[in-house]
Amino acid sequence: MSKPTIGFIGLGLMGGNMVENLQKRGYQLTVMDLNKDAVATCVARGAHTASSAKELAENSDIVMLCLTTSNVVESLVYADDGILAGIQQGAVLVDFGTSIPASTRKIGADLAAKGAGMIDAPLGRTPAHAKDGLLNIMAAGD
Repeated sequence: MSKPTIGFIGLGLMGGNMVENLQKRGYQLTVMDLNKDAVATCVARGAHTASSAKELAENSDIVMLCLTTSNVVESLVYADDGILAGIQQGAVLVDFGTSIPASTRKIGADLAAKGAGMIDAPLGRTPAHAKDGLLNIMAAGD
């Protein structure tokens, strides 16, 4: 069985280390971040980039978000060129942020209407643990 393709948005201290670990394990990633240096680091290891969250979602079996707030997540999900516009039936969105429950439920319901799933998966521990692949992930979803 081939590995799923992953789209990852949010390459900060946690997300950047998570992407590095996924790449070391042979996953093909498409990445996005406002920090172009963080994107370039991932691309140097073989990642692709997307010009929009819609494009990233169109080309991913799993979309992972490691972002700061529910407002940021919602802006990427609901933009005209956002995740909801591009996510494919059967794909899954994984939100690693500590998000507002009502926001997470709304996004999950809207994804379900398109035949996609959602996993709410806030992280525990530190960027050093992320680097070592030792994060605690508290995941919930269908």
